[in-house]
Amino acid sequence: MKLFKIISIPCGLASDIFLKFRKRVSVHTILETVKLVFVVAVTVFFLLEYVLPFAQANLRINYPWRLLPLTKSSQDSNVKDVLNLASMIRMITDNQFPESKVLRYAGLIYHASQKHEVNPLEIIALIMAESGFKESSINKETGDYGLGQINWGHWGKDYGYTPQQLLDPAINIFLTCHVYKFFGKDIGKYHRGYGIQSRAYIVNVESILTTLNAFAELNKEDIS
Repeated sequence: MKLFKIISIPCGLASDIFLKFRKRVSVHTILETVKLVFVVAVTVFFLLEYVLPFAQANLRINYPWRLLPLTKSSQDSNVKDVLNLASMIRMITDNQFPESKVLRYAGLIYHASQKHEVNPLEIIALIMAESGFKESSINKETGDYGLGQINWGHWGKDYGYTPQQLLDPAINIFLTCHVYKFFGKDIGKYHRGYGIQSRAYIVNVESILTTLNAFAELNKEDIS
Protein backbone atom coordinates (compact mmCIF):
# COMPACT_ATOMS: atom_id res chain seq x y z
CA MET A 1 0.00 0.00 0.00
CA LYS A 2 1.31 3.47 -0.95
CA LEU A 3 1.40 5.88 1.89
CA PHE A 4 0.83 9.59 1.38
CA LYS A 5 3.33 11.75 3.09
CA ILE A 6 1.87 14.70 4.96
CA ILE A 7 3.95 17.76 4.51
CA SER A 8 3.84 20.12 7.41
CA ILE A 9 4.32 23.85 6.84
CA PRO A 10 6.03 25.80 9.55
CA CYS A 11 3.79 28.33 11.35
CA GLY A 12 6.01 31.26 10.35
CA LEU A 13 5.80 30.36 6.66
CA ALA A 14 2.04 29.90 6.88
CA SER A 15 1.74 33.30 8.48
CA ASP A 16 3.78 34.92 5.70
CA ILE A 17 1.63 33.28 3.04
CA PHE A 18 -1.56 34.51 4.77
CA LEU A 19 -0.23 38.08 5.03
CA LYS A 20 0.77 38.09 1.37
CA PHE A 21 -2.69 36.81 0.44
CA ARG A 22 -4.38 39.52 2.52
CA LYS A 23 -2.15 42.18 1.01
CA ARG A 24 -2.97 41.00 -2.49
CA VAL A 25 -6.71 41.00 -1.71
CA SER A 26 -6.47 44.49 -0.18
CA VAL A 27 -4.66 45.87 -3.23
CA HIS A 28 -7.30 44.30 -5.48
CA THR A 29 -10.11 45.80 -3.40
CA ILE A 30 -8.50 49.25 -3.51
CA LEU A 31 -8.08 49.05 -7.29
CA GLU A 32 -11.71 48.01 -7.74
CA THR A 33 -12.87 50.84 -5.49
CA VAL A 34 -10.79 53.39 -7.42
CA LYS A 35 -12.27 52.11 -10.69
CA LEU A 36 -15.79 52.38 -9.27
CA VAL A 37 -15.19 55.94 -8.06
CA PHE A 38 -13.80 56.87 -11.48
CA VAL A 39 -16.85 55.42 -13.25
CA VAL A 40 -19.23 57.28 -10.90
CA ALA A 41 -17.30 60.53 -11.41
CA VAL A 42 -17.44 60.17 -15.20
CA THR A 43 -21.18 59.41 -15.02
CA VAL A 44 -21.90 62.45 -12.84
CA PHE A 45 -19.84 64.67 -15.15
CA PHE A 46 -21.76 63.38 -18.16
CA LEU A 47 -25.11 64.01 -16.47
CA LEU A 48 -24.17 67.54 -15.39
CA GLU A 49 -22.57 68.44 -18.70
CA TYR A 50 -25.08 67.01 -21.16
CA VAL A 51 -28.26 65.53 -19.64
CA LEU A 52 -29.14 68.27 -17.09
CA PRO A 53 -28.85 71.23 -19.51
CA PHE A 54 -31.07 69.35 -21.96
CA ALA A 55 -33.67 68.65 -19.25
CA GLN A 56 -33.61 72.27 -18.10
CA ALA A 57 -34.11 73.44 -21.65
CA ASN A 58 -37.22 71.24 -21.92
CA LEU A 59 -38.53 72.55 -18.60
CA ARG A 60 -38.10 76.12 -19.77
CA ILE A 61 -40.13 75.31 -22.87
CA ASN A 62 -42.90 73.22 -21.31
CA TYR A 63 -43.01 74.01 -17.57
CA PRO A 64 -41.59 77.50 -16.94
CA TRP A 65 -43.27 77.82 -13.51
CA ARG A 66 -41.19 74.92 -12.15
CA LEU A 67 -37.85 76.70 -12.57
CA LEU A 68 -37.14 77.61 -8.99
CA PRO A 69 -34.16 79.93 -9.08
CA LEU A 70 -35.92 83.26 -9.59
CA THR A 71 -34.96 84.77 -12.94
CA LYS A 72 -34.24 88.46 -13.33
CA SER A 73 -37.36 88.97 -15.42
CA SER A 74 -39.60 87.43 -12.73
CA GLN A 75 -37.89 89.53 -10.07
CA ASP A 76 -38.52 92.63 -12.17
CA SER A 77 -42.15 91.58 -12.54
CA ASN A 78 -42.52 91.20 -8.77
CA VAL A 79 -41.05 94.64 -8.21
CA LYS A 80 -43.41 96.17 -10.77
CA ASP A 81 -46.40 94.47 -9.14
CA VAL A 82 -45.42 95.79 -5.70
CA LEU A 83 -44.91 99.30 -7.11
CA ASN A 84 -48.34 99.13 -8.75
CA LEU A 85 -49.94 98.07 -5.47
CA ALA A 86 -48.11 100.89 -3.69
CA SER A 87 -49.45 103.42 -6.17
CA MET A 88 -52.98 102.13 -5.53
CA ILE A 89 -52.53 102.42 -1.77
CA ARG A 90 -51.26 105.99 -2.17
CA MET A 91 -54.24 106.85 -4.37
CA ILE A 92 -56.89 105.30 -2.11
CA THR A 93 -55.40 106.86 1.05
CA ASP A 94 -54.82 110.31 -0.50
CA ASN A 95 -51.06 110.09 0.12
CA GLN A 96 -51.47 110.17 3.88
CA PHE A 97 -48.55 107.85 4.63
CA PRO A 98 -44.77 107.98 4.10
CA GLU A 99 -43.41 106.25 1.01
CA SER A 100 -41.50 103.67 3.07
CA LYS A 101 -44.67 102.60 4.90
CA VAL A 102 -46.70 102.39 1.69
CA LEU A 103 -44.05 100.24 0.02
CA ARG A 104 -43.94 97.94 3.04
CA TYR A 105 -47.72 97.50 3.01
CA ALA A 106 -47.62 96.81 -0.73
CA GLY A 107 -44.88 94.19 -0.37
CA LEU A 108 -46.64 92.43 2.49
CA ILE A 109 -49.98 92.42 0.67
CA TYR A 110 -48.35 91.12 -2.51
CA HIS A 111 -46.63 88.16 -0.86
CA ALA A 112 -49.41 87.30 1.62
CA SER A 113 -52.05 87.35 -1.13
CA GLN A 114 -49.89 85.07 -3.27
CA LYS A 115 -49.43 82.71 -0.33
CA HIS A 116 -53.19 82.48 0.28
CA GLU A 117 -54.19 82.76 -3.39
CA VAL A 118 -56.40 85.82 -2.93
CA ASN A 119 -56.71 88.99 -4.99
CA PRO A 120 -54.37 91.68 -3.57
CA LEU A 121 -56.75 94.44 -4.71
CA GLU A 122 -59.51 92.87 -2.63
CA ILE A 123 -57.16 92.85 0.37
CA ILE A 124 -56.40 96.55 -0.17
CA ALA A 125 -60.14 97.26 -0.35
CA LEU A 126 -60.81 95.28 2.84
CA ILE A 127 -58.04 97.04 4.76
CA MET A 128 -59.22 100.44 3.55
CA ALA A 129 -62.76 99.69 4.70
CA GLU A 130 -61.63 98.21 8.02
CA SER A 131 -58.98 100.67 9.19
CA GLY A 132 -58.17 103.19 6.49
CA PHE A 133 -54.65 101.71 6.56
CA LYS A 134 -54.09 102.87 10.14
CA GLU A 135 -52.06 100.01 11.59
CA SER A 136 -52.68 101.10 15.21
CA SER A 137 -56.49 100.89 14.86
CA ILE A 138 -58.17 99.12 17.78
CA ASN A 139 -61.87 98.46 18.30
CA LYS A 140 -62.02 97.79 22.05
CA GLU A 141 -65.70 96.92 21.88
CA THR A 142 -65.25 94.03 19.45
CA GLY A 143 -61.61 93.21 20.12
CA ASP A 144 -60.47 93.86 16.55
CA TYR A 145 -56.90 94.98 15.87
CA GLY A 146 -54.74 96.46 13.18
CA LEU A 147 -55.00 97.02 9.45
CA GLY A 148 -57.48 94.23 8.71
CA GLN A 149 -59.17 94.51 12.12
CA ILE A 150 -58.35 90.92 13.05
CA ASN A 151 -60.39 89.71 16.00
CA TRP A 152 -58.11 88.58 18.79
CA GLY A 153 -60.64 86.24 20.44
CA HIS A 154 -61.43 84.34 17.23
CA TRP A 155 -58.07 84.40 15.47
CA GLY A 156 -55.16 85.96 17.29
CA LYS A 157 -55.64 84.03 20.53
CA ASP A 158 -56.03 80.68 18.75
CA TYR A 159 -52.79 81.22 16.83
CA GLY A 160 -50.83 82.27 19.90
CA TYR A 161 -50.64 86.00 19.21
CA THR A 162 -51.11 88.74 21.76
CA PRO A 163 -53.36 91.72 20.95
CA GLN A 164 -50.24 93.87 20.61
CA GLN A 165 -48.74 91.49 18.05
CA LEU A 166 -51.85 91.84 15.89
CA LEU A 167 -50.86 95.48 15.38
CA ASP A 168 -47.73 94.34 13.53
CA PRO A 169 -48.51 94.87 9.80
CA ALA A 170 -46.66 91.68 8.81
CA ILE A 171 -48.77 89.52 11.13
CA ASN A 172 -51.99 91.41 10.52
CA ILE A 173 -51.84 91.39 6.72
CA PHE A 174 -50.96 87.69 6.68
CA LEU A 175 -53.96 86.92 8.92
CA THR A 176 -56.20 89.22 6.88
CA CYS A 177 -55.48 87.14 3.78
CA HIS A 178 -55.88 83.92 5.79
CA VAL A 179 -59.26 84.92 7.27
CA TYR A 180 -60.54 86.20 3.92
CA LYS A 181 -59.68 82.90 2.23
CA PHE A 182 -61.11 80.94 5.18
CA PHE A 183 -64.48 82.60 4.60
CA GLY A 184 -64.38 81.69 0.91
CA LYS A 185 -63.36 85.21 -0.16
CA ASP A 186 -66.80 86.39 0.94
CA ILE A 187 -66.75 90.06 1.96
CA GLY A 188 -69.88 89.78 4.10
CA LYS A 189 -68.57 86.77 6.04
CA TYR A 190 -65.26 88.54 6.61
CA HIS A 191 -67.17 91.43 8.17
CA ARG A 192 -69.32 89.05 10.25
CA GLY A 193 -72.07 91.65 10.30
CA TYR A 194 -75.83 91.46 9.85
CA GLY A 195 -78.60 93.54 8.34
CA ILE A 196 -78.16 96.94 6.81
CA GLN A 197 -74.73 97.48 8.38
CA SER A 198 -73.38 94.40 6.67
CA ARG A 199 -74.89 95.39 3.32
CA ALA A 200 -73.44 98.89 3.67
CA TYR A 201 -70.04 97.40 4.46
CA ILE A 202 -70.16 95.19 1.36
CA VAL A 203 -71.11 98.16 -0.82
CA ASN A 204 -68.22 100.16 0.63
CA VAL A 205 -65.66 97.42 -0.06
CA GLU A 206 -67.00 96.83 -3.55
CA SER A 207 -66.88 100.56 -4.33
CA ILE A 208 -63.25 100.74 -3.18
CA LEU A 209 -62.45 97.69 -5.30
CA THR A 210 -64.13 99.30 -8.33
CA THR A 211 -62.07 102.45 -7.77
CA LEU A 212 -58.87 100.37 -7.62
CA ASN A 213 -59.77 98.53 -10.83
CA ALA A 214 -60.57 101.83 -12.55
CA PHE A 215 -57.22 103.22 -11.42
CA ALA A 216 -55.50 100.10 -12.77
CA GLU A 217 -57.31 100.51 -16.08
CA LEU A 218 -56.23 104.14 -16.38
CA ASN A 219 -52.66 103.12 -15.70
CA LYS A 220 -52.68 99.84 -17.61
CA GLU A 221 -49.68 100.85 -19.71
CA ASP A 222 -47.58 100.78 -16.53
CA ILE A 223 -49.08 97.57 -15.12
CA SER A 224 -47.39 94.27 -15.91
